[in-house]
Formats: sequence, C-alpha cells, structure tokens
Amino acid sequence: MKIFSRQNLRLFIILFVLTIAIFGLGWFIFLRPPLPTLNRTETIAGSTLQNITLTEFDADGKLLWEITAKQADYREDRKIADVEAVKGKFYRGGELLMEAVGDKGTIDQVSREISLQGSIEAIAVQEKINMKADRMVWKSEADLLKAGGNIEIERKADKLKMTGKELTAKPSTDVYSLEKDVVVTMVKPPLKMQSEKITWEAQKSLVFSDVPLSVIQVQDKLQLKANQGKWDIAKQEVTFTGDIQAEDPTLDVNITASIAAWNLDKELITLPEAFTATSKGRGIVINAQRGEAQVKEEKINLMGQVSASLQSTQGLVTADRVEWQIPNKSITADGNINYRQPDKDLNVQGDRAVANLEQQTVTVTGANVLTTLTP
Repeated sequence: MKIFSRQNLRLFIILFVLTIAIFGLGWFIFLRPPLPTLNRTETIAGSTLQNITLTEFDADGKLLWEITAKQADYREDRKIADVEAVKGKFYRGGELLMEAVGDKGTIDQVSREISLQGSIEAIAVQEKINMKADRMVWKSEADLLKAGGNIEIERKADKLKMTGKELTAKPSTDVYSLEKDVVVTMVKPPLKMQSEKITWEAQKSLVFSDVPLSVIQVQDKLQLKANQGKWDIAKQEVTFTGDIQAEDPTLDVNITASIAAWNLDKELITLPEAFTATSKGRGIVINAQRGEAQVKEEKINLMGQVSASLQSTQGLVTADRVEWQIPNKSITADGNINYRQPDKDLNVQGDRAVANLEQQTVTVTGANVLTTLTP
C-alpha cells in the first residue's frame, strides 16, 4: 500500500519548505542577537572653490550680480559664500550700476545681499563716481548701498570730493547721503562745505544739507554758516536758510540774515530779506530789508528802510539806499536822508549823505541843505 501519492508528496515538500522559510525569517527578525551601532560624525554641506565666478538673477531672469573671487567657501545649508580677493559687478534691471573690488566679502543668496570688507574701491558707472570705503553692503532687492569707515566719494569731472564716516546710497538714481564729519571740497572755486549730514544728487548736480552746515571760500577766507543749505553745482550757487552768519575776517565784516544766495562765479551774495551788516573794528551797524554783497569789489549794497549806526559820530542815518565801500572806508546813503546825533540834539534831512569813516565826518546834501558834521 502506498502511503503518499505522487501528488501528495509534492504538496508535502512545498509545505515543508515554506515552514522552514517562515521559521528562518522569524528567527532573523525576532531572535537574532543585536549588531554593534556605527558612530557617524555630522558634517556641514559645503565646498571650497578656487578662482570662481558667481552670478545671481532676479525674478525676471535679469542679472543681479557677477562676482569673481580668488577663493570661495560655500555654505550650502545657508546659501552663503565667503569670498576673498573679490571683484564684483552689480546690476539693476539688467543694467550695470557699479563695479567694486575688496579684500574679502560675503554673498547671501537668500537675502540677495553682498558685503565687502577691506580697502574697497568702487565706481558708479553711469555718473563715473569713484568711491572708497572700509566696508560696504549692497542690498539688491532694496536698491540700497550702505558703507562705513573712511569713506571718500569723488567725481573728477566736477573736481568734487566728499568724505565722511557713514554712507547710504541708491545707485540706480545716484543719490548719496554721507553722515558724521562730512567734508565736501571743490577745486574751482576753492570751496569747502562741512556738516554732519550732506546728500548729493549726482544726476541733478545738487548737494544739500537739512542740518547746520558751513561753507568756506578758501581763497578769501569768507565763511557762511546756516541751519540748512543747497549747492547747485551747475549754477555754481549756494542757497542758505535759517540763522545765517557770514563772516569775512580779512575785511572785518559780519552779516546775519535768514536767507542768502551765494553765486560763486560772480562772487555775489544776494540777501532778499531783512539782514544786518556789522563791523566791530569800525563801529558800524547797518540794517536793511534787502541787499547784496559784492565780494570781489568788497562792497555791500543795502536797500529798503536802511539804518546805519556810526559809532565814530555817535549818529544814526536812515535812507532808502546805502552803498558801503569797505576798502575806501566810506558809506554813501541816498533817498529820504535823515541824520540824527541825539547827544547834540541834531537832526538833519537831505537827499544824500556821505560818511567818511577815516576822517569821522558825515556830509548831508540836498536842495536846501549842505551840512558837514563831525563828532
């Protein structure tokens, strides 16, 4: 008698093999002894590259910057590259704005900012403005350039140079604001402007300050101080407003006013509102509603309700117009003259008066008067 048929034998073998396989798999999963754990050191993804060029594009696919460097350490986890011996070209809307070189720097692809440090030299390509700084940051998204340290800005075509400690600029519009110990110098005419904050709109050739400033004409040592000022480089005119103090130490003349315009080419200071001119050494105080000072001729013209106080004669002259010839030491008054010497109970009226400061005399003339007065 046969115990297993051929068909049953085949089935038995298959079941036996499956049983062994299942038992072996269960042993491997549940009963095998533990394997030793491998220690792994965590590493930061990155690389060091030599003599590279890095580029970045805006959302429209236009070039933002092109940076070449001798060496770059790239931290991919933060998308930051530390670069050395940097040369960069910076763009806005695909248009080249600036070129710069520096000892080292950092490129942040997330914030799209480029920082440069050490002996930075840059040029604003469109207006041909040269810049130097100790450190500089360009924020491409905001179109903003900030710099610090010993800053120097120069445009050779204007023979204009600006120095300061902090810079904020918009390269696309060529507007530069310098702060802290700011000095602007110009070769012709030799001029120096000083303030704690000065803004230069290069495309409009305007330099202005909304904080106190002083301007010195180096050759004549003429100095004007004011609360605010604007310098139109193309017109060669400086406009001052607020608490103006003008001083010429060579001529011993001081002017106080609320507004003044100084034409550098014509060497003319226009005073459209009430002002006072004084000379302490000569004992003169003159007030007027408007006037002008001719620097080259060393003459001051005063108009509108003019009053001149003369210490030499203890007198007071009022007139419509007064011309003060500073080198000739003479003051000429015209129109509705009234001369008074209170200590002598003297009052003389006429059409014209001439005061000779050296001889200390005042001569009043008119249709019916000719009087010479001495102290």
